[in-house]
This record gives sequence, C-alpha cells and structure tokens, in this order.
Amino acid sequence: MGSPPTTKTYGYIFCALAIGISSILIQARHSPRWMKYLPQNVASTKSYESFESFYPHYLDEHTLHVTRQLHYVGTSLFLVSMVMKPILIIPAVAAAMTGYSLVPFLRGFATGIPEMAIMLLIYVIGGRLLTNSYVTMTIQLIFSYGFAWIGHFFYEGNKPATFIYPTYSLFGDFRMVFDAIKSQIPS
Repeated sequence: MGSPPTTKTYGYIFCALAIGISSILIQARHSPRWMKYLPQNVASTKSYESFESFYPHYLDEHTLHVTRQLHYVGTSLFLVSMVMKPILIIPAVAAAMTGYSLVPFLRGFATGIPEMAIMLLIYVIGGRLLTNSYVTMTIQLIFSYGFAWIGHFFYEGNKPATFIYPTYSLFGDFRMVFDAIKSQIPS
C-alpha cells in the first residue's frame, strides 16, 4: 500500500475541482438551458456585462499618474512573488476562473462582496493546502491590493472597482500593466 495523500495532494485536488467546476459554469452560462438560472434583476451598480465593456470604466477610475504607478508596483510585486512561489499560480488561477464563472450569476448583488469572498476562499484554501502557510498568500494580497488601494483612497479619491467588480478589476490590473508595457496608455 502507498502512503496516505499529503495536504499538497488535497490542494491539487481542491484547485482542480474549482477549475473544473468553473470551466463547466463558463460554458454553461452561454447555454439556453442555463439562462433561467441567471438573475433577472441586475443590480443598478452592475451595468457591465463583460470585461470588454468594463475596461474603459476601469481606466476612467485610474486617471492619475500616481494611481496607475501604484497599481503597476502592486501588480509587479504580486507577479514577482508568484515567480518566487510558483505553486501559488494554481490557486490564483482557480480563484480567478471561479470569480469569472460566477460573474453573471452574481449580478443581482449590489456589491462584489460575495464574488470577492468566494475568490478569496478558493485562493486561501488552495494556497494553504499547497504551501502549508498563510504568510506567503497574505503578503501577495497585501502587495497587490495594498498599493492599489493607497492610490484610490489617498490620491484618486474614489472607491476601488474591486468592491463592485472584483474579477473584472483583477483582470483590469493585469490588462492595464500590459497596455502600459505596450505603450497604449501613459505609464
């Protein structure tokens, strides 16, 4: 008989299940059979149905140079920490896919708190099982959100899009960095 499964094994299984279920939901939400499960009443705060329609709004929320710079720093530090601990890419992808798969199902909520809570739960549980540590994950979250929120609260003077659109906001961070690298928006 082999040895019993390790915590890391359970982490891989947990993340694989989250990714698998998310993939099914992403495919299913375009099926007429599943349309009846989508909320008919959409919260007035959630007018964007796709990331493509959300992204111009996201850029409008980052008009100041210092706000964008702080986002670039936070996102870059997050990516560096992922390179230093690559196993955390797995729960990060699982959390992002889960958030993305749930966007249409959670449009009835006025805030993004349910979506954010589910994403954080997937990331924390998966990351804890894979690394046996909360410290690395906490540092990554402080890097990514800490710098961005300083920009919003102290410079831009607005509420981060994360509070309404957590998944689209996460994608927006990476897209904004990518666009800045391509010189499509001012750095």
